Amino acid sequence: MAQQTVTHRTIFFTKFIGVMASASFVSMLTYSPCSAQTNMAALRDFGDPHAKALWHQFAVLENKEAASTLRIIQLGDSHTGGDYFTQALRENLQQKFGDAGLGWLTPGYAKNQRSAQVLFKANGQWKMRTSRSEPDNFPLGGFVNQADSNAQLEIAPKFPLDGLLRVSLWTRKANAAQTGAWKLNFPDGDVRDLPPAVSNDWQVNYVIGKGNNVASLVLQAEQNPPELGGIVIDKLSSGVSVDALGIVGATQKVVTRWMPEAVMAQLAWRQPALVILSYGTNEAFDTKFEPDVYRAELIESIKQIRAAAPNAALLLIGAPSAAKKTGAGENVGCRYRLPPALRAVKSLQRQIAQEQKTLYWDWSAWMGGQCAIQRYAQATPPLARPDLVHFTEEGYAQSGQALFAALMQRYHDAVKGDKAK
Repeated sequence: MAQQTVTHRTIFFTKFIGVMASASFVSMLTYSPCSAQTNMAALRDFGDPHAKALWHQFAVLENKEAASTLRIIQLGDSHTGGDYFTQALRENLQQKFGDAGLGWLTPGYAKNQRSAQVLFKANGQWKMRTSRSEPDNFPLGGFVNQADSNAQLEIAPKFPLDGLLRVSLWTRKANAAQTGAWKLNFPDGDVRDLPPAVSNDWQVNYVIGKGNNVASLVLQAEQNPPELGGIVIDKLSSGVSVDALGIVGATQKVVTRWMPEAVMAQLAWRQPALVILSYGTNEAFDTKFEPDVYRAELIESIKQIRAAAPNAALLLIGAPSAAKKTGAGENVGCRYRLPPALRAVKSLQRQIAQEQKTLYWDWSAWMGGQCAIQRYAQATPPLARPDLVHFTEEGYAQSGQALFAALMQRYHDAVKGDKAK
Protein backbone atom coordinates (compact mmCIF):
# COMPACT_ATOMS: atom_id res chain seq x y z
CA MET A 1 0.00 0.00 0.00
CA ALA A 2 0.99 3.64 -0.25
CA GLN A 3 3.15 5.16 2.45
CA GLN A 4 2.56 8.67 3.79
CA THR A 5 4.87 10.80 5.90
CA VAL A 6 3.64 13.65 8.08
CA THR A 7 5.85 16.14 9.92
CA HIS A 8 6.36 15.22 13.61
CA ARG A 9 4.23 12.09 13.37
CA THR A 10 4.94 9.59 10.63
CA ILE A 11 1.94 7.57 9.49
CA PHE A 12 2.40 4.32 7.60
CA PHE A 13 -0.32 2.19 5.99
CA THR A 14 0.20 -1.56 5.69
CA LYS A 15 -2.01 -4.60 5.19
CA PHE A 16 -3.05 -6.31 8.42
CA ILE A 17 -5.31 -9.09 9.63
CA GLY A 18 -6.76 -8.09 12.97
CA VAL A 19 -9.78 -8.41 15.18
CA MET A 20 -11.86 -6.61 17.80
CA ALA A 21 -13.42 -7.21 21.20
CA SER A 22 -16.91 -7.37 22.53
CA ALA A 23 -17.72 -7.35 26.23
CA SER A 24 -21.02 -8.14 27.88
CA PHE A 25 -20.47 -7.38 31.56
CA VAL A 26 -22.70 -4.65 32.96
CA SER A 27 -22.36 -3.96 36.69
CA MET A 28 -25.56 -3.30 38.58
CA LEU A 29 -25.66 -1.01 41.58
CA THR A 30 -26.16 -2.76 44.90
CA TYR A 31 -25.10 0.13 47.11
CA SER A 32 -26.46 3.60 46.50
CA PRO A 33 -25.81 7.02 48.01
CA CYS A 34 -28.48 8.27 50.36
CA SER A 35 -31.21 10.32 48.73
CA ALA A 36 -29.96 13.52 50.36
CA GLN A 37 -26.72 13.13 48.39
CA THR A 38 -28.25 12.25 45.02
CA ASN A 39 -28.56 15.80 43.67
CA MET A 40 -25.03 16.60 44.83
CA ALA A 41 -23.80 13.59 42.83
CA ALA A 42 -25.29 14.78 39.54
CA LEU A 43 -22.87 15.60 36.76
CA ARG A 44 -22.62 19.38 36.64
CA ASP A 45 -22.00 21.46 33.55
CA PHE A 46 -20.28 24.68 34.59
CA GLY A 47 -20.38 26.01 31.04
CA ASP A 48 -18.09 23.66 29.12
CA PRO A 49 -17.96 25.09 25.57
CA HIS A 50 -18.00 21.64 23.97
CA ALA A 51 -20.57 19.83 26.13
CA LYS A 52 -23.33 20.45 23.57
CA ALA A 53 -21.22 18.82 20.84
CA LEU A 54 -20.62 15.83 23.13
CA TRP A 55 -24.34 15.31 23.74
CA HIS A 56 -24.94 15.65 20.00
CA GLN A 57 -22.40 12.91 19.27
CA PHE A 58 -24.13 10.61 21.75
CA ALA A 59 -27.46 11.33 20.04
CA VAL A 60 -26.02 10.58 16.58
CA LEU A 61 -24.80 7.21 17.83
CA GLU A 62 -27.98 6.36 19.73
CA ASN A 63 -30.23 7.28 16.80
CA LYS A 64 -27.87 5.69 14.26
CA GLU A 65 -28.04 8.88 12.20
CA ALA A 66 -24.58 8.35 10.72
CA ALA A 67 -21.40 6.33 11.16
CA SER A 68 -19.57 7.97 14.05
CA THR A 69 -16.86 7.23 16.60
CA LEU A 70 -16.83 8.87 20.03
CA ARG A 71 -13.52 8.62 21.86
CA ILE A 72 -13.10 9.25 25.58
CA ILE A 73 -9.72 9.54 27.32
CA GLN A 74 -9.45 9.29 31.11
CA LEU A 75 -6.21 10.46 32.73
CA GLY A 76 -5.75 9.62 36.38
CA ASP A 77 -4.04 7.85 39.25
CA SER A 78 -4.42 4.26 40.51
CA HIS A 79 -8.22 4.49 40.36
CA THR A 80 -7.74 4.74 36.59
CA GLY A 81 -4.61 2.59 36.37
CA GLY A 82 -6.47 -0.46 37.69
CA ASP A 83 -9.05 -0.12 34.86
CA TYR A 84 -11.95 -1.44 36.98
CA PHE A 85 -13.70 1.94 37.22
CA THR A 86 -13.09 2.73 33.55
CA GLN A 87 -14.10 -0.76 32.44
CA ALA A 88 -17.56 -0.34 34.00
CA LEU A 89 -17.92 3.02 32.26
CA ARG A 90 -16.60 1.54 29.00
CA GLU A 91 -18.88 -1.50 28.97
CA ASN A 92 -22.03 0.46 29.71
CA LEU A 93 -21.26 3.07 27.05
CA GLN A 94 -20.37 0.44 24.47
CA GLN A 95 -23.49 -1.59 25.20
CA LYS A 96 -25.64 1.50 24.65
CA PHE A 97 -23.81 3.21 21.78
CA GLY A 98 -21.65 0.56 20.13
CA ASP A 99 -18.12 -0.80 20.49
CA ALA A 100 -15.32 1.19 18.85
CA GLY A 101 -12.52 -0.93 20.23
CA LEU A 102 -10.05 -1.44 23.05
CA GLY A 103 -8.52 1.98 22.60
CA TRP A 104 -5.18 3.25 23.90
CA LEU A 105 -3.22 0.74 26.01
CA THR A 106 -0.01 1.15 27.98
CA PRO A 107 3.02 -0.02 25.96
CA GLY A 108 3.28 -3.29 27.90
CA TYR A 109 2.96 -4.41 31.50
CA ALA A 110 3.36 -1.68 34.13
CA LYS A 111 3.99 -2.74 37.73
CA ASN A 112 0.90 -2.70 39.98
CA GLN A 113 -1.35 -1.80 37.04
CA ARG A 114 -3.70 -3.80 34.85
CA SER A 115 -5.80 -3.61 31.74
CA ALA A 116 -9.34 -4.97 31.89
CA GLN A 117 -9.06 -5.83 28.21
CA VAL A 118 -5.69 -7.49 27.53
CA LEU A 119 -2.89 -9.42 29.20
CA PHE A 120 0.70 -8.47 28.38
CA LYS A 121 3.30 -11.25 28.38
CA ALA A 122 6.89 -10.14 27.84
CA ASN A 123 9.77 -12.29 26.60
CA GLY A 124 13.31 -10.97 26.61
CA GLN A 125 14.41 -7.75 28.26
CA TRP A 126 12.04 -4.79 28.54
CA LYS A 127 12.46 -1.64 30.62
CA MET A 128 9.38 0.42 31.46
CA ARG A 129 9.77 4.06 32.52
CA THR A 130 7.03 6.22 33.99
CA SER A 131 6.62 9.98 34.16
CA ARG A 132 5.57 9.72 37.79
CA SER A 133 9.20 9.38 38.84
CA GLU A 134 11.11 11.23 36.12
CA PRO A 135 10.35 14.02 33.66
CA ASP A 136 11.50 13.18 30.16
CA ASN A 137 10.30 12.90 26.57
CA PHE A 138 7.09 11.09 27.54
CA PRO A 139 4.07 10.70 25.28
CA LEU A 140 0.39 10.85 26.23
CA GLY A 141 -0.21 8.50 29.16
CA GLY A 142 3.29 8.91 30.57
CA PHE A 143 4.82 5.45 29.89
CA VAL A 144 7.76 4.44 27.72
CA ASN A 145 8.87 0.83 27.19
CA GLN A 146 12.31 0.03 25.80
CA ALA A 147 12.90 -3.44 24.41
CA ASP A 148 16.22 -5.15 23.82
CA SER A 149 16.86 -6.58 20.37
CA ASN A 150 14.60 -9.55 19.56
CA ALA A 151 12.44 -9.13 22.66
CA GLN A 152 8.76 -9.98 22.28
CA LEU A 153 5.51 -8.65 23.75
CA GLU A 154 2.40 -10.81 23.49
CA ILE A 155 -0.90 -8.91 23.60
CA ALA A 156 -3.57 -11.40 24.64
CA PRO A 157 -7.16 -10.09 24.62
CA LYS A 158 -9.34 -11.13 27.54
CA PHE A 159 -12.34 -11.30 25.17
CA PRO A 160 -12.51 -12.75 21.65
CA LEU A 161 -11.52 -10.12 19.08
CA ASP A 162 -13.58 -9.76 15.95
CA GLY A 163 -14.13 -7.21 13.19
CA LEU A 164 -12.20 -4.66 11.18
CA LEU A 165 -9.31 -3.28 13.24
CA ARG A 166 -6.65 -0.62 13.24
CA VAL A 167 -3.60 -1.40 15.42
CA SER A 168 -1.36 1.60 15.99
CA LEU A 169 2.07 1.86 17.62
CA TRP A 170 3.54 5.12 18.89
CA THR A 171 7.34 4.98 18.77
CA ARG A 172 10.34 7.29 18.69
CA LYS A 173 14.03 7.01 17.90
CA ALA A 174 15.66 7.95 21.22
CA ASN A 175 19.19 7.84 19.79
CA ALA A 176 20.94 7.36 16.45
CA ALA A 177 21.57 3.66 17.10
CA GLN A 178 17.86 2.84 17.27
CA THR A 179 17.42 1.97 13.61
CA GLY A 180 15.38 -1.20 14.14
CA ALA A 181 11.68 -1.71 13.58
CA TRP A 182 8.92 -4.05 14.74
CA LYS A 183 7.20 -7.15 13.47
CA LEU A 184 3.63 -8.19 14.25
CA ASN A 185 3.11 -11.93 14.50
CA PHE A 186 -0.28 -13.59 14.18
CA PRO A 187 -1.37 -17.04 15.36
CA ASP A 188 -1.67 -18.33 11.78
CA GLY A 189 2.03 -17.61 11.22
CA ASP A 190 1.49 -14.41 9.27
CA VAL A 191 4.17 -11.80 10.05
CA ARG A 192 3.90 -8.12 9.12
CA ASP A 193 6.66 -5.51 9.19
CA LEU A 194 6.20 -2.09 10.74
CA PRO A 195 8.63 0.65 9.59
CA PRO A 196 11.29 2.02 11.95
CA ALA A 197 10.95 5.38 13.68
CA VAL A 198 12.58 8.13 11.64
CA SER A 199 13.23 10.80 14.31
CA ASN A 200 13.24 11.46 18.05
CA ASP A 201 9.67 12.79 17.87
CA TRP A 202 6.84 10.42 18.69
CA GLN A 203 5.42 8.88 15.50
CA VAL A 204 2.53 6.54 14.78
CA ASN A 205 2.59 3.49 12.51
CA TYR A 206 -0.57 1.52 12.00
CA VAL A 207 -1.91 -1.46 10.12
CA ILE A 208 -5.50 -2.21 9.13
CA GLY A 209 -7.32 -5.41 8.27
CA LYS A 210 -9.93 -7.98 9.21
CA GLY A 211 -9.85 -11.31 10.99
CA ASN A 212 -11.75 -13.60 13.33
CA ASN A 213 -11.01 -14.85 16.85
CA VAL A 214 -7.33 -13.95 17.01
CA ALA A 215 -6.23 -15.04 20.47
CA SER A 216 -3.12 -12.87 20.60
CA LEU A 217 -0.78 -10.59 18.72
CA VAL A 218 2.97 -10.79 19.26
CA LEU A 219 5.05 -7.67 18.83
CA GLN A 220 8.68 -8.51 18.11
CA ALA A 221 11.56 -6.05 18.26
CA GLU A 222 14.22 -6.16 15.59
CA GLN A 223 17.85 -5.16 16.20
CA ASN A 224 18.12 -1.87 18.16
CA PRO A 225 14.38 -1.09 18.30
CA PRO A 226 12.99 2.38 19.07
CA GLU A 227 11.13 3.28 22.25
CA LEU A 228 7.49 2.22 22.46
CA GLY A 229 5.07 4.78 23.91
CA GLY A 230 1.60 3.42 23.21
CA ILE A 231 -0.41 0.60 21.64
CA VAL A 232 -3.84 1.54 20.30
CA ILE A 233 -6.38 -1.04 19.10
CA ASP A 234 -9.45 0.52 17.47
CA LYS A 235 -12.42 -1.07 15.78
CA LEU A 236 -13.27 0.64 12.51
CA SER A 237 -16.98 0.95 13.18
CA SER A 238 -19.40 3.26 14.96
CA GLY A 239 -19.36 3.33 18.74
CA VAL A 240 -17.47 4.47 21.81
CA SER A 241 -13.96 3.76 23.07
CA VAL A 242 -12.64 4.64 26.54
CA ASP A 243 -8.86 4.99 26.92
CA ALA A 244 -7.76 4.42 30.54
CA LEU A 245 -4.40 6.17 30.97
CA GLY A 246 -3.68 6.08 34.69
CA ILE A 247 -0.43 5.95 36.67
CA VAL A 248 -0.34 4.43 40.14
CA GLY A 249 0.70 7.06 42.68
CA ALA A 250 0.36 9.97 40.26
CA THR A 251 -0.90 13.47 40.95
CA GLN A 252 -2.41 15.66 38.26
CA LYS A 253 0.86 17.55 37.72
CA VAL A 254 2.17 14.44 35.96
CA VAL A 255 0.38 15.72 32.84
CA THR A 256 2.79 18.66 32.71
CA ARG A 257 5.75 16.23 32.58
CA TRP A 258 4.73 14.87 29.19
CA MET A 259 6.28 16.30 26.05
CA PRO A 260 3.86 19.08 24.99
CA GLU A 261 4.52 18.56 21.29
CA ALA A 262 3.80 14.84 21.63
CA VAL A 263 0.60 15.41 23.59
CA MET A 264 -0.51 17.98 21.03
CA ALA A 265 0.13 15.61 18.11
CA GLN A 266 -1.37 12.57 19.81
CA LEU A 267 -4.56 14.25 20.96
CA ALA A 268 -4.95 15.81 17.51
CA TRP A 269 -4.63 12.29 16.07
CA ARG A 270 -6.97 10.76 18.67
CA GLN A 271 -9.62 13.51 18.42
CA PRO A 272 -11.37 12.76 21.73
CA ALA A 273 -14.89 14.05 22.31
CA LEU A 274 -14.32 13.95 26.09
CA VAL A 275 -11.20 14.10 28.27
CA ILE A 276 -11.65 13.10 31.92
CA LEU A 277 -9.23 14.19 34.66
CA SER A 278 -9.47 11.90 37.70
CA TYR A 279 -6.77 12.83 40.19
CA GLY A 280 -6.75 14.09 43.78
CA THR A 281 -6.29 11.05 46.04
CA ASN A 282 -2.50 11.26 46.22
CA GLU A 283 -2.60 15.03 46.63
CA ALA A 284 -5.00 14.50 49.55
CA PHE A 285 -2.37 12.52 51.51
CA ASP A 286 0.33 15.15 51.02
CA THR A 287 1.19 16.56 54.46
CA LYS A 288 2.93 19.50 52.75
CA PHE A 289 0.05 20.27 50.39
CA GLU A 290 0.25 23.81 48.98
CA PRO A 291 -3.18 25.02 47.77
CA ASP A 292 -1.82 27.81 45.58
CA VAL A 293 0.65 25.50 43.85
CA TYR A 294 -2.03 22.86 43.32
CA ARG A 295 -4.42 25.44 41.88
CA ALA A 296 -1.82 26.71 39.42
CA GLU A 297 -0.79 23.20 38.33
CA LEU A 298 -4.37 21.98 37.82
CA ILE A 299 -5.28 25.06 35.78
CA GLU A 300 -2.14 24.59 33.70
CA SER A 301 -3.06 20.93 33.04
CA ILE A 302 -6.56 21.95 31.93
CA LYS A 303 -5.18 24.63 29.61
CA GLN A 304 -2.62 22.25 28.12
CA ILE A 305 -5.27 19.61 27.39
CA ARG A 306 -7.67 22.15 25.91
CA ALA A 307 -4.95 23.52 23.66
CA ALA A 308 -4.16 19.99 22.44
CA ALA A 309 -7.81 18.88 22.12
CA PRO A 310 -9.67 22.11 21.31
CA ASN A 311 -12.93 20.36 20.39
CA ALA A 312 -13.16 18.07 23.42
CA ALA A 313 -15.36 18.55 26.45
CA LEU A 314 -13.46 18.27 29.74
CA LEU A 315 -14.77 16.46 32.82
CA LEU A 316 -13.13 16.96 36.21
CA ILE A 317 -13.90 14.18 38.71
CA GLY A 318 -13.77 15.21 42.36
CA ALA A 319 -11.60 12.93 44.51
CA PRO A 320 -13.43 9.99 46.14
CA SER A 321 -13.82 9.45 49.88
CA ALA A 322 -10.69 8.16 51.66
CA ALA A 323 -9.46 7.74 55.22
CA LYS A 324 -6.32 7.22 57.33
CA LYS A 325 -6.11 4.59 60.05
CA THR A 326 -2.90 6.05 61.50
CA GLY A 327 -0.96 9.28 61.35
CA ALA A 328 -1.95 12.88 60.85
CA GLY A 329 -5.36 13.64 59.40
CA GLU A 330 -8.53 15.66 59.85
CA ASN A 331 -11.12 14.56 62.39
CA VAL A 332 -14.64 15.14 61.02
CA GLY A 333 -16.55 12.67 63.19
CA CYS A 334 -15.80 9.46 61.28
CA ARG A 335 -14.13 6.49 62.96
CA TYR A 336 -10.90 7.27 61.12
CA ARG A 337 -9.48 10.63 60.10
CA LEU A 338 -9.63 12.04 56.61
CA PRO A 339 -6.36 12.48 54.69
CA PRO A 340 -4.98 15.87 55.74
CA ALA A 341 -5.60 17.69 52.43
CA LEU A 342 -8.66 15.81 51.09
CA ARG A 343 -11.25 18.50 51.80
CA ALA A 344 -8.96 21.24 50.46
CA VAL A 345 -8.32 19.26 47.28
CA LYS A 346 -12.01 18.61 46.69
CA SER A 347 -12.93 22.23 47.32
CA LEU A 348 -10.29 23.45 44.87
CA GLN A 349 -11.35 20.92 42.24
CA ARG A 350 -14.91 22.20 42.32
CA GLN A 351 -13.83 25.84 42.32
CA ILE A 352 -11.51 25.30 39.36
CA ALA A 353 -14.19 23.35 37.46
CA GLN A 354 -16.43 26.39 37.85
CA GLU A 355 -13.73 28.90 36.94
CA GLN A 356 -12.48 26.92 33.94
CA LYS A 357 -16.00 26.04 32.82
CA THR A 358 -15.70 22.26 32.76
CA LEU A 359 -18.03 19.38 33.48
CA TYR A 360 -17.78 18.15 37.09
CA TRP A 361 -18.76 14.98 38.97
CA ASP A 362 -18.35 14.67 42.74
CA TRP A 363 -17.37 11.04 43.31
CA SER A 364 -17.31 11.38 47.10
CA ALA A 365 -20.80 12.91 47.17
CA TRP A 366 -22.19 9.99 45.18
CA MET A 367 -20.58 7.59 47.65
CA GLY A 368 -22.41 9.24 50.54
CA GLY A 369 -20.02 11.84 51.93
CA GLN A 370 -16.90 12.07 54.04
CA CYS A 371 -17.17 8.78 55.95
CA ALA A 372 -18.34 6.74 52.95
CA ILE A 373 -15.14 4.79 52.30
CA GLN A 374 -15.31 3.42 55.84
CA ARG A 375 -18.86 2.16 55.25
CA TYR A 376 -17.73 0.70 51.92
CA ALA A 377 -15.01 -1.32 53.67
CA GLN A 378 -17.57 -2.72 56.14
CA ALA A 379 -20.16 -3.62 53.48
CA THR A 380 -20.99 -7.24 52.61
CA PRO A 381 -19.35 -7.94 50.27
CA PRO A 382 -16.74 -5.23 50.87
CA LEU A 383 -16.73 -2.36 48.38
CA ALA A 384 -13.43 -0.86 49.59
CA ARG A 385 -10.10 -2.39 50.52
CA PRO A 386 -8.73 -2.32 54.08
CA ASP A 387 -6.38 0.56 53.19
CA LEU A 388 -9.51 2.81 52.97
CA VAL A 389 -8.13 4.32 49.75
CA HIS A 390 -8.77 1.79 47.01
CA PHE A 391 -11.99 0.01 46.13
CA THR A 392 -12.70 -3.64 45.54
CA GLU A 393 -13.52 -4.70 42.00
CA GLU A 394 -17.23 -4.44 42.82
CA GLY A 395 -16.77 -1.03 44.45
CA TYR A 396 -15.05 0.30 41.35
CA ALA A 397 -17.70 -1.26 39.11
CA GLN A 398 -20.48 0.48 41.03
CA SER A 399 -18.64 3.80 40.86
CA GLY A 400 -18.09 3.47 37.11
CA GLN A 401 -21.76 2.60 36.67
CA ALA A 402 -22.67 5.70 38.70
CA LEU A 403 -20.59 7.96 36.46
CA PHE A 404 -22.23 6.39 33.40
CA ALA A 405 -25.68 7.04 34.92
CA ALA A 406 -24.77 10.66 35.74
CA LEU A 407 -23.35 11.20 32.25
CA MET A 408 -26.47 9.75 30.65
CA GLN A 409 -28.78 11.84 32.83
CA ARG A 410 -27.00 15.00 31.72
CA TYR A 411 -27.13 13.82 28.10
CA HIS A 412 -30.87 13.07 28.26
CA ASP A 413 -31.57 16.40 29.97
CA ALA A 414 -29.71 18.17 27.16
CA VAL A 415 -31.65 16.28 24.48
CA LYS A 416 -34.97 17.11 26.17
CA GLY A 417 -33.95 20.76 26.40
CA ASP A 418 -33.16 20.88 22.69
CA LYS A 419 -36.50 19.29 21.80
CA ALA A 420 -38.38 21.79 23.97
CA LYS A 421 -36.89 24.76 22.08
